[in-house]
Amino acid sequence: IREAVRWLEESCRQRGALDKDDSDRLLSQHELAGAYQANGQVKEAVKLLEGVVAIRTEVLAEDHPSRLASQHALAIAYQANGQVNYKDQILP
Repeated sequence: IREAVRWLEESCRQRGALDKDDSDRLLSQHELAGAYQANGQVKEAVKLLEGVVAIRTEVLAEDHPSRLASQHALAIAYQANGQVNYKDQILP
């Protein structure tokens, strides 16, 4: 997992020059958040997913699969972080 985190962090750094709402940039951030969570870095995962969800909520339709996937991932991260009340605020 640590190697995956390292590679995904590098991907996010390289894609950091892209627009904040670029789909590839957001995908890299979403995937890095998943790796963080798998590595026990739940707080980092929550922080990253909150940003991804905020942007995808602005630019994607309510039923867009990428938006829903990020909202779902954030709800799971909140639960893993003991923030069970927050998950109800992001899921439709």
